[in-house]
Amino acid sequence: MEIESKKVRSVVNEDRLSALPDELIHQILSCLDTKCAVQTSLLSSRWNLIWKSMHCLDFSSSEFDNLHKFSKFVTHVLSHRNHQVEVASVKLHFHGAASQAFMRKIANYAFSHNVQELTVVSSCPKKNHEFPPCFFSSQTLKQLSLSFYLFAPCVTPKTPWDFPALTTLDLFDTMLCDDDRESFDPFSKCVNLTNLILRRVTVHAKVFDIIAPQVTKLVLIDCRHSQIVNVIAPQLENLTVTDSPINYMKAPLRLSYLCYSSYSGDLYPQWFKDCFQSLNELHKEKHAQDIINTLQELRSAKRLTLNRGIVECISSHPDLISHIPSPFNNLISLTINSNKTDRPIAHKLKMTTEAREFLLESSPSATFIIEPQHTKAMKAKRAREKKRAKLLADIESDMKELQASVEKENMLFVERKQALESRKAAFENLSAELKLLTKNKMIQSEPESYQIKDVTAGLRTQIRACSGELKGLFDQANEGSIAIFRKKKRIKLYLKDLPKLQRAKLEERYSHQLEEAETLISSLDSTCQDVNTYLIKIMEEHVEDNSENFSTLQDVSSHKLPPASQPKFSSAAILLNFKMLNVRLTYPPPRVSILCHKPEPSTHPGLLMIVKTNWVHARYHEEG
Repeated sequence: MEIESKKVRSVVNEDRLSALPDELIHQILSCLDTKCAVQTSLLSSRWNLIWKSMHCLDFSSSEFDNLHKFSKFVTHVLSHRNHQVEVASVKLHFHGAASQAFMRKIANYAFSHNVQELTVVSSCPKKNHEFPPCFFSSQTLKQLSLSFYLFAPCVTPKTPWDFPALTTLDLFDTMLCDDDRESFDPFSKCVNLTNLILRRVTVHAKVFDIIAPQVTKLVLIDCRHSQIVNVIAPQLENLTVTDSPINYMKAPLRLSYLCYSSYSGDLYPQWFKDCFQSLNELHKEKHAQDIINTLQELRSAKRLTLNRGIVECISSHPDLISHIPSPFNNLISLTINSNKTDRPIAHKLKMTTEAREFLLESSPSATFIIEPQHTKAMKAKRAREKKRAKLLADIESDMKELQASVEKENMLFVERKQALESRKAAFENLSAELKLLTKNKMIQSEPESYQIKDVTAGLRTQIRACSGELKGLFDQANEGSIAIFRKKKRIKLYLKDLPKLQRAKLEERYSHQLEEAETLISSLDSTCQDVNTYLIKIMEEHVEDNSENFSTLQDVSSHKLPPASQPKFSSAAILLNFKMLNVRLTYPPPRVSILCHKPEPSTHPGLLMIVKTNWVHARYHEEG
């Protein structure tokens, strides 16, 4: 029994993966990104060189802290790879704007090793990213995919792309031509291209020619800007066009697949009618037959609502319904309306006698209602009502947040007040003791003076700790005041967008909460002023100390000053002790103290100078 268990353990511990042939291991590693594949070299000596002969390379910057480290890794892999082995595919995913030198390095290596598939996915450069011309010339490349999720599109060369072996091209968010030249035909040298997919592709040339004699599948989605777009694809079998204007189309009359949609509301544009006239009629007739079959399934309906498009569709094919009896025997009402999916129709409803009889003949007493079409004024009114409803919901939500913040700050306010008084008392005791020791130091002998110096140093350390705690109280009160003020301001901005009558009602409804918030803001501002004044007092009483002993005080008064409130002096560390950020000065304003850090290297390196200004007669409101 023990021998059998040892055999089982030996089988379990056996490294069967390493025993596989290199070709199979390469296939497994091709499912991983290249960084993981390289890391397998640490497993054993058997794996040390396997990654160097991989046919598929997959680089992703998401595995690296920044693009520079990613670029170094890619360079390392390309330089240490077995150069005798060809590259079947390269996938490159990166976040940011890669340099042209980096992209040139990738292209030159891939194309020199007869790459057949190349995929590039990039995201988020804030300016146009231009590819080097060498990226668009290869004798072996068969599949190319470029996808850019950018603030600005990727710019490709303005010359025709030189891919004689290319069969599949997929572009997303790419600018093929960024100037207004007369015409542009980028695919003329792609003589074997069979699948062409263009999504969100921009062409600024006046005429954009897609001349693809071998293309069987063409997808155009959200391709814009050119004044004229010509498509010549005599072998086309599969066509998808979504919100992409086409002026001229030359394609076979019989397609195996066709999908067309346009946000402009033009159901059948001129190129469609010219090229697929028979298909157009067949599509409409089949659509009408499907509608008729569906209506017959609704024979037991008592109240029926149809949109105008359905009625006009069956009206345009009277021969399909003339011989069919009306299926609606129990109909009480029939309503024809125009919903949001209908195209704008300027004319009256086109309803033939055959269509009316098909819908109403079996229920002659049914009420027939034709609702008016939605006008621009009606749509604008609905949009205003929707916006107003959202405003009311936002106000209600923000008021709840404001009330919760006010209740929380009210609870903390008392605790901060007690802590402030406690810290003040502690400072007064420490300051009095320090003054007494300093006075004694002057009259004591030298040995005793050194002992007093050690004690005073300890007291100053405690004073610094006390000032740090005071600064913490200042920050808490300041942040609480800012948060409540912002919420209150946002609510007021929302109220301003409402009609006067509705605004007045809501202001009356929430007046108590808003007044309570304003009172709390004033109390918090007062606490900040109190703490700041006391910190200035600490500086004044200990001005003879080196500034580094009170470094925690130097940035209290300048904490988060609004840019417009910052004094324009050349000296460093200008400090003001009025309300810090996003709140306002009360009137009459308090006396403003300016603390100027003015170093004097020859005497006292960190001396703090206190300058008193006149009364500031100003009132600052953050109103935008």
